[in-house]
Formats: sequence, structure tokens, C-alpha cells
Amino acid sequence: MTRHHARAARREREAAAALGSKRVLRSRYESAPDVEPVVLPSGHTLSVEVKTRARLPALLTRALEQAAGYKPDAVPCVVLSATGGAALVVLPLRAFAAIVGVSPANEVSE
Repeated sequence: MTRHHARAARREREAAAALGSKRVLRSRYESAPDVEPVVLPSGHTLSVEVKTRARLPALLTRALEQAAGYKPDAVPCVVLSATGGAALVVLPLRAFAAIVGVSPANEVSE
């Protein structure tokens, strides 16, 4: 396993653990989710894809830092959209897990 694949597998395991799920083991080039589907207390099911890059877009990291600066004890959240596109919400994974009820609330800090 290359260093890149090992890092990706580790991130998938970390994401699965934070969401109370498990990483999906698959062969290379097999089409399958990275993490077993997560059923939330609300009844909704999450389909999780994990991506790792050397750097995240500066727009995103600066926006999260800006949101965190307004109220340091709050969960930073960014709403992002392309012109005319659907809005996406970005927030720290552990905070998201706590908010949707798949992680203990005391793990909200990132």
C-alpha cells in the first residue's frame, strides 16, 4: 500500500469512527462508499465520501477561521455555493457528529 493510500485509509477510518460507523473495505477500483451508511437519530441516512488533499481551498479555511473568530465558543460553520447552485454547509466533523447525535456532545471542540 502506498503512503497516499495508507493516508486515505486512515482518514476514512477516522471519519467512520467520528460518525459511529465503519470503513468499507473494497478492492482498488471497486465502486463503494468509503464509510458504511450512517443512520441518524432523525431517521435520515448519510452516504459518506472522504477526500484528503494536501491543502483545502483558502476560501474555505479562511471562512471557517472567520466564523470561529466571531464567537470562539461556537461551532464555526460556512455556507458555500456556486452562483445559482445548491448551498453546502461545511463545519468540523466532530461538531457535525455531535450535532446530529452520533457522537457525545463533549467532543464538539475541534
